[in-house]
Amino acid sequence: MPEVNKMLLVLPVPFRIINGKIHVEFQAHHGIRRWLDSFDRLIIAAAVVPEFIALNLTEMAWLPVDDLSSRVEFVTLPWAYRIDKYIWNFLKTASLLNKLIDDCNYLQFAIGGLWGDWAAVGAIVAQIKKRKYAIHTDRVEHEVIVRIERESGYLRRARIAIESQLMKSWHWIIIRNCNLGLFHGMDTYNVYQKWMNKKGNKNHAYCIHNIHDEGLHSESKTSIDTHDNTNLNPNKVNDLSILYAGRFDATKAPLQWLKVIHNIIMNNYYIQAIWLGDGDVRKEFEQQAETLNLRSVVKTPGFINDRTTVAQYYRSADIFLFTHITPESPRCLLEALRFGVPIVGYESDFARDLINKNGGGILVPVGDIAALVVAVESVIKDRDLLRKLKKSALEDGAQFTSKAVFEERSRLIKSYT
Repeated sequence: MPEVNKMLLVLPVPFRIINGKIHVEFQAHHGIRRWLDSFDRLIIAAAVVPEFIALNLTEMAWLPVDDLSSRVEFVTLPWAYRIDKYIWNFLKTASLLNKLIDDCNYLQFAIGGLWGDWAAVGAIVAQIKKRKYAIHTDRVEHEVIVRIERESGYLRRARIAIESQLMKSWHWIIIRNCNLGLFHGMDTYNVYQKWMNKKGNKNHAYCIHNIHDEGLHSESKTSIDTHDNTNLNPNKVNDLSILYAGRFDATKAPLQWLKVIHNIIMNNYYIQAIWLGDGDVRKEFEQQAETLNLRSVVKTPGFINDRTTVAQYYRSADIFLFTHITPESPRCLLEALRFGVPIVGYESDFARDLINKNGGGILVPVGDIAALVVAVESVIKDRDLLRKLKKSALEDGAQFTSKAVFEERSRLIKSYT
């Protein structure tokens, strides 16, 4: 066992090789630097995304790791998200993870899949070696994959159903036997803490939050660095600025989001709506917006790498409208609250927990587009309500800083693993 304060972290977020050098996604880069606030050294292991796939990941920005190399060892793992490639690489990768585990005091595995999920393999190796380990996950993956394939054909739905059950069983073994569960958001926590409880580990299951706020505002402050944007445009009676920032992905139900906007417009309310991001559903979204004659109302500037520009969008928004349909813990809701932007969207344990204390948002049942339209229109019509929601959102978001959340997670890892 090494004498230095050293942690192994196996990530689901891939590395990318650019001009022969390892790069990581920019939020992962920020997270690694936050971990270095609490650990002397790190070993970060992740799969390398094939370049033909990386070229299509337009919603991801990449940074070189040269500035981290003095304290961080980066270990590349095979890209094996097909069962044949996973089996072919299994023994070699398990052997490598075995050596990395021996070289570290603390072990954290960020699981999130089935085939190709090397973090899960690392957790099994740690179990065999009788090493303590922490599990981190930010969504209930076996439920997510089923929900997003509900409209697929029978054969695909059947295959996904089988994979979901295999994944659930695999993750149950890993989570039930972990020494610390770091579950991002209440949706994730409420499922997985029960699995730990079956072995008496309930007290070591924690609902944590994950936020990467670098470039958005001063991280040393406990409140956001923004101006008072509670005043609306006095020249337009029904003026409201609506924002969403995230991937155009089936889990976000962007077409439902667009239908909400359309219904509000049809009810003769004036709004401006922006979806920041990119992804598989963007083209279909834009085509539907064109069909509904919404291109003058709905803007889709794409993925924006500059965090200062993203912050300006948040500061200009009146509400953050979301239509998430799966049990996950999207960081964008935390970011919105940090900027005092009320979150208005589909109810979940995660969203409810975020605004439980001060009420910085309005939540409606998942899939209830009519109720969501009513919620947004209530804010348009009642400016006092909007001002109250903004104040409450700011209060709810004050606790969510990357410095605070990473310090808390580091303390738990050192205490229980």
